[in-house]
Amino acid sequence: MSAPETKKPNEADETEADKPDLDASVRHMAQRRMYAVIGSLLAVFIAFEVNYLAFRHFTRFDWTSDERFTLSERSVQELQALEREVEVVSVLSEGEPVFADLQELLARYRAENPLVRVTYVDPDSQPGELRRVAERFDLEIGMASSGQTIADVALVVVAGERHWKITRDDLFSLDMEDMSAEGAPVVDVKSERALTGAIVQVLRGEPTHVCLTSGRGEWGPAGERPNYLLREEFERENIELEDLPAVGLREVPAECDAVFVLGPQRAFTSDEARVLLDWVRQGGDLLLALDPVLDRDAVDPSGFEDVLSEFGVTLDPDVVLEMHPNLLLRRDPSDLFRVADLGEHETTRAARLRGGDFAVNLVRSVRADEGSQAVGILSTSELAFGEMDLAALIRDADLQADAEDLRGPLTLAVATEAPTVGDTPGERPGRLLVIGDSDWLEPPLLMDAAFANIDLLMAWTGWLTERDTLIAIPPRRSNLQAVVMSEADVSGVRWRVFGMLPAAVLLLGFAVWWSRRQ
Repeated sequence: MSAPETKKPNEADETEADKPDLDASVRHMAQRRMYAVIGSLLAVFIAFEVNYLAFRHFTRFDWTSDERFTLSERSVQELQALEREVEVVSVLSEGEPVFADLQELLARYRAENPLVRVTYVDPDSQPGELRRVAERFDLEIGMASSGQTIADVALVVVAGERHWKITRDDLFSLDMEDMSAEGAPVVDVKSERALTGAIVQVLRGEPTHVCLTSGRGEWGPAGERPNYLLREEFERENIELEDLPAVGLREVPAECDAVFVLGPQRAFTSDEARVLLDWVRQGGDLLLALDPVLDRDAVDPSGFEDVLSEFGVTLDPDVVLEMHPNLLLRRDPSDLFRVADLGEHETTRAARLRGGDFAVNLVRSVRADEGSQAVGILSTSELAFGEMDLAALIRDADLQADAEDLRGPLTLAVATEAPTVGDTPGERPGRLLVIGDSDWLEPPLLMDAAFANIDLLMAWTGWLTERDTLIAIPPRRSNLQAVVMSEADVSGVRWRVFGMLPAAVLLLGFAVWWSRRQ
């Protein structure tokens, strides 16, 4: 028989001594697992909270050069003022080039105010729904050259019983003649202006009536100096243009919320001018855009000079020459030039924040008399001067200011308010705005986003008609430039994606492993 196995004296002691170490290791492992579970739960909770806060406080960052993904301040104001639901029905096919950009724009509107509800109807995949929408809003359905079904409009904006249609031409236009510096065509992206204007159109109860004088060669939707863009732009803001024959004018019709006299080529009589200015004293609102009408060696009177002096406004018989080279758009200093000083007035605040100068063409100076309530709006540079002697202007080749000429800086527009005539308490005073040019209303200048002409037209209209939230969103100019990559560029991208990126991940993993080992 084998001898019984005997324990060494210290073997039992060593086994008993190892038990506390094993218990500590188990407890340590349990703690690590508990911390891992708690940490994971906290990470999930933090991720949930971050997503919830991001949903409640939506913020976008636009780093594009032309801020194409940023809504204008006026659009934001209009959306924040929404108190009822507005539905936007899109009848564009997903295959149309403008669909993706429009979808992104509508997402921005919804992010600003959830009361904007968007409905997408694809003519290709939802023909039945398209027919119902066409019957509801009286749309025309046809076939494109590619064989696809299309509607005659792109969007329909609906609020209650009112709706407004937006066509494809309202969304953007491609200018192949006006090329960018890189040789790419320039796109006027008008989607935001069309969409916000449609929202204003369906929400406003009664349209604002602006009366345009006619009969003396003024700008207007038709007539001697037709300007198609005026009616188009004003209709988007729920403003209706009415014709007001000025020849023999005896009174201003009651339906006129404001009267615009835009570039008359023949003088008003003193009686006609006084009718308009007396109407301002009774609480009316008047915009006078008075060009310097040239007659040989002098500027013809407009008929408003004497009456305007009663309002503290002086209409000078001069032609302004801008001599600052950085402001000239053509060689002739009396021709097209930029006005960089927009002045301190509530109508110019938004234009100053947005940036962009005001473009004028053959302008006269308009001054606010000292001690009057009139305020200057537009001003030239100090190098400009007002030529009083047109014969000397023709003779003088070096364009130097003479002693009788007006020295810059010259004021080109003024605004003032006239106390009302009457006993009605709290009645708003009439408003008057005078500018020494009307060529700034030419469609190319209004449509050029580099200038603030459209901004100021709408701002002045809003000030005169008490439409403080009047929308004035110029089109955003974008360059269509394809991304052209050479073989070297493709190789560089391939090396970064398949080489440097995985190496960075491996390096990060090694750093984490080494840190834990230490």
